[in-house]
Amino acid sequence: MPATKMTRPLLIYFCISTGTTAVTALVTSWMGWTVTSPAWGALVPMAMWAPALAAFVARRAEHPPFLTRMPLGRWGITGAQVILVPLVMPLVVYGVAYAIAVSAGFAYWNPGAGRWTTGSQIAANLVINLGLLGVIGTLTAMGEEIGWRGYLQPRLDAAGVRSSITIVWLFQVAYHAPLMAGADYGLVAGFGTSLVLFAIGDLPVSFIMARESYRARSLWPAVFFHSFHNTISQWLFPRLFTVSQDQPWLRGEMGLLPMLGYIVLGTSMYAWMRLRGHTWESVSREALVPSTL
Repeated sequence: MPATKMTRPLLIYFCISTGTTAVTALVTSWMGWTVTSPAWGALVPMAMWAPALAAFVARRAEHPPFLTRMPLGRWGITGAQVILVPLVMPLVVYGVAYAIAVSAGFAYWNPGAGRWTTGSQIAANLVINLGLLGVIGTLTAMGEEIGWRGYLQPRLDAAGVRSSITIVWLFQVAYHAPLMAGADYGLVAGFGTSLVLFAIGDLPVSFIMARESYRARSLWPAVFFHSFHNTISQWLFPRLFTVSQDQPWLRGEMGLLPMLGYIVLGTSMYAWMRLRGHTWESVSREALVPSTL
């Protein structure tokens, strides 16, 4: 495939997705807001749906537009695994991470920062909030995944681009970097450290989401994984436990322990794929319909 034909839609995609988060970060910084500010709730949907908008425009920059077998209109050939696997993986990663933190003494059980004092209060808050976050989180995660796993990943794979997962990962890091710099998103110990931790942890996560979507022939596993990861890492465990502020192990979305958990999980999945004689090229080829390149 001619490089120029692939370069144009990629450039369009990058400019729209990362440009949107850059503008969002500038507005946030200028107004003195952070991810904990009430106004952030209005900016999140715009930022998270930027990849979907980028995919929409980039598709139409090609003639004919690129089509894939990663639709939202199809549940997926893996049945219940479409939702169960994306739920179990972040629960295990963060469950193990917090178990280690509790045993090491820098995290302790403190539901609702001490405000949830009975079992019924804990259960009611979990049911109500997780129900709401499940719906809202899935809708916002859908915006990102329509771009990342619905367009960019299969577009690169259909074109035979080597190291496609690495390219998607780099795009995702660039997309999140302005929010980390201007809105304190996922900060651990300064922008540089936070960006490195996020980047290291995001690479296996990118592989896991792409692999599960290709395995199911559907975008839903990536959407659910993205939604559940956000809810579990940013709300569920932080609401149930209090952690020390002077340690990097659980601070930020990709603290050292969850990051290591995802590295182990992603590496194990990749090793299993290779042991079965599969390469990423063969996996993507089976998952994607022939496209006009």
